[in-house]
Amino acid sequence: MSRRSHALVGMADGAGVFGAVFAALCCAGTPLIVTVLAALGLSFLRSDRILWPLMLASLLVALWGFRKGMQLHGSAAPLLVGFIGAAALAAGVIFVHGFPAKELIGVGAASLVAATVWNLAARRNRATRTVVP
Repeated sequence: MSRRSHALVGMADGAGVFGAVFAALCCAGTPLIVTVLAALGLSFLRSDRILWPLMLASLLVALWGFRKGMQLHGSAAPLLVGFIGAAALAAGVIFVHGFPAKELIGVGAASLVAATVWNLAARRNRATRTVVP
């Protein structure tokens, strides 16, 4: 794998998580995000027809990044935590409504961020171990 493609794979989980969490928070109507979108004239982006596919595509990118990380460092734990977080986030946005939805979105987002940090640490730990003779 070339250095550039390795860097892209390394960023996939983080970029996917960022996109999915942003879309979920837009769907949840987070005041800061809604205000910024309105100030930029981008309120039309708050449509579920736009946000759901964006969130689902971002989750697929994140899960792909976690899978590539697992192939690199050998630990399935970040992928498992990421999968559970993705399921919670998607359920909170699409299927559950009201207060429980916001709880699921929060737990899903926190799980995805934790999985990203864990995957990054495992990749760096693996890189450090392979460099030292």
